[in-house]
Amino acid sequence: MIKAERQNMIKRLLENQGAASVKGIADSLGVSEMTIRRDLAELAERDELVRVHGGARTASPHRQSMRRREYSHAEKRGRNKEEKRAIALRAVSLIEPDSTIFLGTGTTVEQMVSLLPSCSLRIVTNSFAVFNMIESDERYELYLVGGRYRARTTAFVGPLAEDVITSLGIDAAFIGANGIADGEVSTSNVDEGRFQQLAFNQADARYLLADASKVGRRDFYTFYRLENTDALISDAGLTDDQRAALEEYTTVLCPAAGR
Repeated sequence: MIKAERQNMIKRLLENQGAASVKGIADSLGVSEMTIRRDLAELAERDELVRVHGGARTASPHRQSMRRREYSHAEKRGRNKEEKRAIALRAVSLIEPDSTIFLGTGTTVEQMVSLLPSCSLRIVTNSFAVFNMIESDERYELYLVGGRYRARTTAFVGPLAEDVITSLGIDAAFIGANGIADGEVSTSNVDEGRFQQLAFNQADARYLLADASKVGRRDFYTFYRLENTDALISDAGLTDDQRAALEEYTTVLCPAAGR
């Protein structure tokens, strides 16, 4: 990761959280604390952040963040259930028999599992939750991509997972997002975002799943451009203006009548 990219990520993290420790930033970006201290010193000299004991805070302390923290997996399951179910119904209608599909992490993608078509499928996932929901179903050929485990989202990530996913051929990938703004698709964790980017790149068809509450929001790490997806699958809660703005980048599929 080049310095300019790393420093931009530090500023975005502080905008999202308000403040962060040196250790917290280093862990999020996967670099040494010494590197982060040097970055913070340079950014502070340019008045792009404010140094505090043990870390830094945003230069705009009163700015309201759209997202202050990463919700746990259990918390996400209880949010927008009906919308996620509707999105999942639309998503599974795009699956073709005898294809290889990738199912990403996240509670919207999980809703697809009980709706999967009763046909021959090869399913690849890095989600332990998705794997547990499918593993006893003998209709499907199931592959779990292993690596470092993030219990917060039940995801396997990191170099081992990345090596595996880049060796696979995928017909269609279904991946969720925490935010979509200005054509950028974002998530809360760098490692998960990097893996999702690679999974999309390996797929012939790329479907992004996100309910309307994610539109106009920006999370910490941008992992994809909306224009490089085949479609955004969302819910009927999208306003006409939101839909028109999104359609400048990609096809928008909604489970409402006539859409």
